[in-house]
Amino acid sequence: MPQKNKVRSELQREINSKCPFCTNEDVGHFEIHHIDEDPSNNIKSNLLLLCPTCHSKITKGDITTEKVKKLKENLKFKNQKIQFISVSVDSKNCGWQSIVNVPNAFKVVGTKSLFPIFNFSFINQTKQTILLTNFAIRVKRLPVGLAGPLVGPPEVLRPVIKYKIKLPLTDKRENILLENEIEVPTSRAFKFQVELYADSMDIFNFPIL
Repeated sequence: MPQKNKVRSELQREINSKCPFCTNEDVGHFEIHHIDEDPSNNIKSNLLLLCPTCHSKITKGDITTEKVKKLKENLKFKNQKIQFISVSVDSKNCGWQSIVNVPNAFKVVGTKSLFPIFNFSFINQTKQTILLTNFAIRVKRLPVGLAGPLVGPPEVLRPVIKYKIKLPLTDKRENILLENEIEVPTSRAFKFQVELYADSMDIFNFPIL
């Protein structure tokens, strides 16, 4: 593995010097696991540092590849400076609900309002106050069952504001400058709502993931 010491150091920081599957902190004996089982694929997203015992459990199938992939994905979000916590739908004020057992997926179930209202929660992990100034939105049709990472919120937050944004055309990415910005002090969690609307309600007949 090229630059093995550097890669190992980065992977150690990613797991905070503790095996992500157990409480083992003997990081000097940890091993690098290739998630796709291809030893030639040494990109960081395919590598996970863990203790020999848990590495052996993966090899035996006691820890599934799917579980390893989900953990790696969660580690990526956990170590971001602006950490994604969760997205949910405001089912009390619109006709949408979560799709059962499919994280971050929603569908129309009523006629209260066909325009979905989403709650997004993040945590500012930087060392300074940040300012939320704009959204980048892109529409993509995905089949039911595909979803993003499942990350549970650490606390219950009330949304500070609701933004009403027109849905762009399919596969078109739009950057929306916000008139009402959100100031977020360091180490503070924050939550806001996004209500998507369109000139025609027909486009909301498909699940949004």
